[in-house]
Amino acid sequence: MPNLTHLTLEFIRLDDEDLSKLNECFPCLQILNLIGVGGLENPKIHLSQVKTFRWEVSNAPWSLAIHAPNLVHLELKCVEPEILILDTPSVSTLKLTIDELGPTVQVDGLASLKNLRIESSDLKSLLQLFASDREIRTLDLELPVSVNCVDLYHEVKPDYLVQLFSRITEVKLSPRFSCVLMSLLCLCTNHESAGRLEKLLVHLPASHITACPFVPLLSVSAPSCEVTVLFHADTSDAVRQAAASVWPPFVRGLPRFPEITWRWGTWQ
Repeated sequence: MPNLTHLTLEFIRLDDEDLSKLNECFPCLQILNLIGVGGLENPKIHLSQVKTFRWEVSNAPWSLAIHAPNLVHLELKCVEPEILILDTPSVSTLKLTIDELGPTVQVDGLASLKNLRIESSDLKSLLQLFASDREIRTLDLELPVSVNCVDLYHEVKPDYLVQLFSRITEVKLSPRFSCVLMSLLCLCTNHESAGRLEKLLVHLPASHITACPFVPLLSVSAPSCEVTVLFHADTSDAVRQAAASVWPPFVRGLPRFPEITWRWGTWQ
């Protein structure tokens, strides 16, 4: 099938050497999905033409290596490989779900990275590796179900997160991460310098508290910022109405306040 451009393999067993045949068998491949593919030990995958690659590793291989010069969109879900190599110089969007980074990581080939999503308990290492020294435009963070506010505080301090967000154009706080972070932002010191943050998405837990919990994030936003607030479906109408009527004038009264466009919604 030399003209095949889209391939999905789900819940099958492959040996490491089988991956090397992908280029040979499918020279025109543009989109590749490997979902729950088992049997791999030290997979090294070379993709000469693929632009979009989704790889959910079902077992726990010792090492993972991706060499793909034309890859633009990469979604990788794995456990804790001892060696992780991403030789993907054209990737602009990376979605990474990983338990923990191993001791050897080579990600020098991410010169084009702009959009980053991370789901992990090893946030500090991952943010320092992928976000701290790069011009990330969009950042989306999520936590595993097992992580609570104490775990997050010990892993990465809220002040570090606020400073990091101030250098990013769009920040999306996915449900578990957002709900945990809201309980920690009160520990932040004052941040009053204007940042680059132009779009912020937060998920709020069901609560009776009507005070705005994410003011530290607004204090480092750009002069004009769009804020989307999603209330949990169990949040009462009274709390929603109070937030919508109180938060905008409260923020306008801060010493340095951005021009905020508020959007309201619900999440389950």
